[in-house]
Order: sequence, then structure tokens, then C-alpha cells
Amino acid sequence: MTYGLLSDIHAHAWSAFSTRLPCGRNSRLQIIVDELKRAAADTRDVGGDLLVFGGDLFHTRGSLDPEVFNPVTEAIKELLADGFRIVAIPGNHDLKSNETTELGNAFQSLKGTDGFGIVTQPKLLDSLPLAMVPWIPKLDDLKAVLEALAEEAVRRGTLGQVDLIMHAGIDGVLSGMPAHGLTPDYLVKLGFRRVFAGHYHHHCSFEDGKVWSIGATTHQTASDIGTKAGFLLVDDAGVAYRASRAPEFVEVTDETDPDLIPDVVDGNYVRVRGLKLSDADELNLREELIRLGAKGVVMNVERQTASARASSPSVKAKSLEASVADYIDRQASPHADAVKARAAAIISAVRAATE
Repeated sequence: MTYGLLSDIHAHAWSAFSTRLPCGRNSRLQIIVDELKRAAADTRDVGGDLLVFGGDLFHTRGSLDPEVFNPVTEAIKELLADGFRIVAIPGNHDLKSNETTELGNAFQSLKGTDGFGIVTQPKLLDSLPLAMVPWIPKLDDLKAVLEALAEEAVRRGTLGQVDLIMHAGIDGVLSGMPAHGLTPDYLVKLGFRRVFAGHYHHHCSFEDGKVWSIGATTHQTASDIGTKAGFLLVDDAGVAYRASRAPEFVEVTDETDPDLIPDVVDGNYVRVRGLKLSDADELNLREELIRLGAKGVVMNVERQTASARASSPSVKAKSLEASVADYIDRQASPHADAVKARAAAIISAVRAATE
């Protein structure tokens, strides 16, 4: 079995760094929809037609903006019409209350849509080697459910053949998040073939690839700085991570190497933090970051005083060769090396002709 696995999509009309497109859609919501479609295309490229959502399809709890719901469900229906199957569990952001219910689930209206399955109660699927566990707020309750599912799989004789998909944070995924008792070691001992968890917005793996934090599909806020976003392609042989191509939230501080700033900010949402700048320095730095390709800049800086003067970091611009090579890399072509070599030769010939 081959499937694409996404989690923490958080479809929302994000205000920061967004615009309204000519079609009326929020630009950042459109980026999210595009990444969903890209995950489907990559899944098909490796021979799969199944997409699995690990929770938090939507962002705002308890209410849905039609300008968010309609584009997302339209994309889902397009994928279903194109031959994909989708199975999904609700995450905590998909719910009106803290408990998973059919009535309080944000995408329950898709129930009954041909090819779209919603799992609102923990269960072993009959048609697929998957165990699905939606959001359960209390750890003891979650562990009891996981152990009961493992016992049921043992009775069926399928435990080592089943992937567990759940929406729950695993200890050790986020460095700033205190441990609460759901450890990779505990999850491995349950006996499932592999365990995949949504909820924490960082992709990583544990226990020799037997336990995975899926990660968010895209960065959504500055709290995602330093995390890996994207989706997974899963088959019987292993798991492949596909990094998000959406803009990331990144940070520039007084400790950032000036030579790395062009690579850090290009195509991303930038937060500048910890610097002491005058009004003029702040304006100049903002303009320089935008020139280097930043999609947006937020300044969390102190005002410079006469007794505490500090300059903004010097930004070293990329060479033309490096900029062109980076652009080619972002196209993800299988012929990237050959194209870069040809581009470098052209640049060199032009320089020689004009010297």
C-alpha cells in the first residue's frame, strides 16, 4: 500500500503577510490548497491514490469562514473526482469542544461524499491496514485506546502489518514543549508496524523510523520557526519526507551570520528580533530584506539610544551565479545539475564578452 500522509494543514484566512487574490481568495490559504494538491500529485507519481489526513484540516475552532471552507472542500472534491481516496481524523482544531464528536467536527459535512472517509471514533479500518485515532484530550484515555487497538490487532493477526495514525503530541518532538508521557519507546512497544502522529508542528522520526511526527503541511506562524514542514509518502518499504515549498517563518537576530542572511530570508516570512536600531536603520534593514526576497518582514527590535548604539547586521548579497543556481534548485528538476552547469557557462561567456 502507498499513501500520502498530511497533518496540521490549518486552512485559514491568515492575515499576516497575506493578500486577496483577484479570484477573491486569501493568498496564504491558496498556498495551503496548492500544497495539498502537490501532495496528491506526488502520491500519484509513486503509484498511490490514497491520502490520509492526520488532523487539524482547519484552524479556527468552533466556527468556519465560508471563504475558507469552500476553497478547501472544492479542492478535496476535485481530488476525489480525479480518483483519489481520502481518509481523515479530526484534530483538536477541527472540533467545537475538546472532545471528538460527529456533530462537533468541522468537516463532517463531507461524510457520505464518495471516496471520503471520516473516522471520529478510534478504530482499525476493515479495508486498509490502518488504525485511526482522532483527538483524545486526556493521556490516560488515549493510552487505553491505543492498547485496546493493539490487542484487537493481535486478535486479528495483523498487528505488525498496521500503521497507526493519531493526533497527539509525542515527547521529544518540540524542544520547548514539556514531556507529558507519550514517549516514542511506549509507542514502539505497542507493536504496530509504524506510528504516525500529528499535532506537533515539526517533522522528525524516532526509534529507527518506527515512530514519526508528521509535521505541519506548511508554516503558519512565527511559532513554527525552526521546524520542518511538509508531508510524507508512505509505502511498505519505508517513509519519504517531502519538504513544504510554501514560504517559511524565519528569524534574523544579532547572532545570524550576515553571509547566510540572503539564503535565510529569500522567499520567506522574516522576523527580526533582538537588535537595537534607529528608525532609519530599521527602515533600511526592512528594505534590504525585501530586496533579498523576503515575502514579509516583522520587526521586534529595540529603539536605539545614544548610550547603546548598535548597527544592523551587514547583509552580503548573493552572486548572480548563486542566485541562478538557487532558483534552479527550487524548481526541483531531475536535470538541475545540467541546467546549472549550462547557466554558469552562459554567465561566464557573457562576462567574458563584456570585459
